[in-house]
Amino acid sequence: MWFWNKEVSTEMSTLSSAAPLDVLAIAAHRDDVEQTCGGTLLKMAQRGRRTGILDLTQGEMGTRGTAQDRAREAEDAAKILRVSWRQALDILDGRVENTFENRLKVARVIREQRPRVVILPYWKGRHPDHYTASTLGYEACFLAGLAKLDVSVVEGDSSADLTAGRRQDSRQDAVATRLPPHRPFKIIYATLYYDVRPTFVVDITELFEMRFQALMAYKSQFSDQEAGKDLFPAQAEIRARIEAMARFYGLLGGVTYAEPFLQKEVGLVEDLTLIPVKSI
Repeated sequence: MWFWNKEVSTEMSTLSSAAPLDVLAIAAHRDDVEQTCGGTLLKMAQRGRRTGILDLTQGEMGTRGTAQDRAREAEDAAKILRVSWRQALDILDGRVENTFENRLKVARVIREQRPRVVILPYWKGRHPDHYTASTLGYEACFLAGLAKLDVSVVEGDSSADLTAGRRQDSRQDAVATRLPPHRPFKIIYATLYYDVRPTFVVDITELFEMRFQALMAYKSQFSDQEAGKDLFPAQAEIRARIEAMARFYGLLGGVTYAEPFLQKEVGLVEDLTLIPVKSI
């Protein structure tokens, strides 16, 4: 299992994993994925799928804890969720902006990990980082499929030529060769942070406890403490809230616990007799 952060060398971070990811969840902050689609990632992993998490920021602006705390907790949570790969980018926490430079950072990961499915946050919400991550992630997925786009351009070098026709040096040529264009087949949106009717839900009934444990791995965020006491619920209340939300979405799908998702595309049905969820 790989856990990378911004201190890892550029050379190492250009190398792809042994096999493409089946599902990659992208979110603004460490613990967003655990809250919105952790059970789904665990379910996919239990079915033999390779899963990954890309956190856009280090979490340095969080009211509670430090970026270093969040890094350790994210690793613990990822082990519980059995993800095959996790990385945190160096986009500024509280300043997730949909810039071309940031899109290139995410596009590079898309090319490295080659996911079939990408999970993004819903494009509306209270936190600007969340809804910006949605648009940023979608546009990065599109850019990652442009064959002539060089995602290996040196960070912050505004003079760098961004087409495959003119490389900066032989090292960039080598990197670009390792990162062929790729777009995910499916992009879906985790909607738990926003009140919108989902397109579908994923049954996590058998995985709810492990999903909750993954979230509770973030001790710096969810333990009772003076910092942020007016913003965070008391620890004794957290489980009740999380369970209530999972039960609500489970009710929509006719199961006990579920996580909600939305897709922009129209669904395709081959056999009317196999459509799940009772109508009456």
